[in-house]
Parts: sequence; C-alpha cells; structure tokens
Amino acid sequence: MASREEYIDKLEKQLREWNTQIDELQKRVNKESQDLKAKLEDRMDELREKRSRLRAKLDKIKNSGDDVFEEIKEDSEKLWKDVKKGFSEIREIVKE
Repeated sequence: MASREEYIDKLEKQLREWNTQIDELQKRVNKESQDLKAKLEDRMDELREKRSRLRAKLDKIKNSGDDVFEEIKEDSEKLWKDVKKGFSEIREIVKE
C-alpha cells in the first residue's frame, strides 16, 4: 500500500500526463466532422470535469491527516478509473 506522500506524487504525475493527453486529444477532436466533434466535445468536457474533481481530491489529501486520507483515497481511485475510461472511450471514437 502506497504511503500518503507516494500517493500524492503518483496522482500529481498522472494529472500532469492527463493534461498533456487532453491537449493532444483536443487537437484530434478539432479535426473531426461537426457531428462527431460535437459528440466528442461533450465527452471532453466530462473528462475535464472529472479531472478537476480529481485535482480537488488531491488538494484535500494534501491538506488532510492520515485518518482522512484513506477515505478520500477511495473516492480518488473511483475518479481515477472514470478518467481512464473516459480517455479510452474518446480514443476509440477518434479512431473510427
């Protein structure tokens, strides 16, 4: 099990990577047809919103004690999975 500090480092690194990936995906989305672009924009907005929620959880973890860490970590893990799933779904649509 990762320590609180290790978890914070891992999450910060992943958020930086996702920021870059979102920028790259946005460039690809912008090249799509209007219909597909509208569909993808909605998904991109959802992805950004979940990423923002995960950033807020990270800030909470940084400012909490170890007792609250495990509780917040569970919520963060669910959001983490949701963001990863969102990336996969968008990449599949862009491939089509």
